Amino acid sequence: MSSGGKRKIKIEFEDYSGRKIKIEINGFSSGEEIKRLYDFLSNNTDVNPTSYETEHKDTKFQRFYDILLKHFSVGVFTSSDALLVVQEELGTDLSQALVSTYLMRLVDRGLLTRKWSSSGWIYSIIKSPMIQK
Repeated sequence: MSSGGKRKIKIEFEDYSGRKIKIEINGFSSGEEIKRLYDFLSNNTDVNPTSYETEHKDTKFQRFYDILLKHFSVGVFTSSDALLVVQEELGTDLSQALVSTYLMRLVDRGLLTRKWSSSGWIYSIIKSPMIQK
């Protein structure tokens, strides 16, 4: 690309609540602009488990996490355990695949731990003073 040419940058990501964010910038020309964009994204999209309480609780994912907090705040559980209590609480059928996906998102966001045992994967809620109810 010749110097002075227009550049295009497109960024797509999913934040910790599952919301998809897309940013597209056309016509920038300096590395400083990229650094400012990076700084903005770093400061405004930080995945922080303690910020969970400030979010709206209207998505399936957030309701899923609330149900886990209610039923499994102490001890360990399996994805099958989670599936049963979430289906009971929501009164709807969920697939095991969806439950496993949500559990992995919570692990990735630092809200759950996951360990292998002889009976399969077991999960536990990571205690945080800002999240406990």
